Amino acid sequence: MAMNRLVDASFLDGPIKSQSFCDALYSSSLDARFLDLKPISFRGFPSLWIFEEEILALAAPLHFALVGFFPSRRPSLDSIRRFFFNLKLISDCSVTLMDSSHILIKLVNDIDYSRVFLP
Repeated sequence: MAMNRLVDASFLDGPIKSQSFCDALYSSSLDARFLDLKPISFRGFPSLWIFEEEILALAAPLHFALVGFFPSRRPSLDSIRRFFFNLKLISDCSVTLMDSSHILIKLVNDIDYSRVFLP
């Protein structure tokens, strides 16, 4: 059935692999210019200088993303996914858990985004 449209096999661009922080940092799919991190110090504290284009590149997969909040009791993830499937959105949709009361809804286009976000 079309229910598999809601499963995001490439959630945040890749399957989960067990690796060290150094390996994860250097095996990133971002451009090589983003790997040029130079530690500096700001007011005596170690810091990194991150440019705006790097931030925009990291935020690009979440351009049409929404965060849902359930203050008391969250329904099951299957029922939430079924709800979004029944909306008959134009393109794919991914619904994943962030923690016990928040969900991440990743949409692909602005039409679906406005349909879900605006009542």
